[in-house]
Amino acid sequence: MTEQSNHAIVYGASGLVGWSIVDQLLKQYPESGTFSKITAITNRPLDISRSYWPETDATGPKLELVSGVDLRHADGPTFAESLKDKLEDIASVTHVYYLVFTAIADDIEEVDTNLRMMRNVIHAHERFSPNLRFVAFPGGTRGYGIYVPGGTFTPPLQEDMVSNLPPDYAATVVYPAYRKLLNEASEGKSWTWCEVCPDAIIGFTPNGSQFSLALHWAQYLSLYAFNHGKGPNAPSAQDAIVKIPFPGNAAGANSLFTPASSQTIARFLVYASLNPDTCGQGNLFNIADHQKPCTYGELWPKLAEWFGLEGVGPADESESNLNTLKVGELPDSTASLPPGEYISSHKEIFLRHGCENAVTAGVGAGHRQLDSVGYWLTFDRQMSLEKIRKTGFEGDKDPVGAWIESFEMFRKAGLIL
Repeated sequence: MTEQSNHAIVYGASGLVGWSIVDQLLKQYPESGTFSKITAITNRPLDISRSYWPETDATGPKLELVSGVDLRHADGPTFAESLKDKLEDIASVTHVYYLVFTAIADDIEEVDTNLRMMRNVIHAHERFSPNLRFVAFPGGTRGYGIYVPGGTFTPPLQEDMVSNLPPDYAATVVYPAYRKLLNEASEGKSWTWCEVCPDAIIGFTPNGSQFSLALHWAQYLSLYAFNHGKGPNAPSAQDAIVKIPFPGNAAGANSLFTPASSQTIARFLVYASLNPDTCGQGNLFNIADHQKPCTYGELWPKLAEWFGLEGVGPADESESNLNTLKVGELPDSTASLPPGEYISSHKEIFLRHGCENAVTAGVGAGHRQLDSVGYWLTFDRQMSLEKIRKTGFEGDKDPVGAWIESFEMFRKAGLIL
């Protein structure tokens, strides 16, 4: 057991990765006594009794939950002062985990807004947190150019490729701007930083998330199962096999990728922040649950099975749109309703069965991008994990397990039937 005075502050604590970081720290990862305090920052209100985090006790770190912190509409000096007033002890913060991102339709405005948000946070802690040691944040494969039709680089994707993004595309992604900000801010200082790069993030959050493919598909599968006599709330159970096609085309089902559970990402962010000599200095690390890539076509039957369904291949076999669609785009017509439209058409079922949270805390505005996953991501995009393995971090786990764990939590939280 170690006795330290580490104080973690988690921005975006109700999001996919932020929720998991708080969860792991409350469970005293990596070992008892590593952190004495956790400050969880959210914009949206979060009821601690419905957070599904472990209960705190005298043996673990103290948890401070601060909601209503709107980074998007704050300015620098005012934000720093207001943050100082809101927190019990900003001076003792040692580790900043930054998990905030605001999606905006205009890419350039999105970059400017998100950069300003991070800058405000960093400047506030430079001003009021003299014990700051580490800043960590997750980027994503958007930084490898996957938002354009067909992708940009030939996989496996390696960390040094991000420096070769086409300039016009790089200008639409905030990660390079984050790196420049953090490099300049940390120069000659006693703190350092790192970035991790996941592809699809699989995990739970009680308030929903517009970036949660697991929740989107879970709600779709849950409603589809109910409407076909399957699942715990079905009015009349059916023994007949019910097939559900993969929501995409054949190329979308068969393209290789490397998903990551929010738990794996959270653990590495904490691990990296406690090993600055190995993981700091602005290093970027790809992260995934397993080095061996998988496909959505392999995962789909196993995910559907949890809901009592038989997941089968896509009903859309056409390859006319192969590598021509951008993020958020769908073919002019699909063989079946996309998940988002299906959920919207049947969401009253959630209300009838006491799952109000499923309607108010779904994926919201993210449904269009999530619906496009099976049609837009028709190219291989697996990542190399060689660099992260050299850090000594051991995070291998079965990719399917993260989905099932998320489904179980969604049901517990009333996000699915």
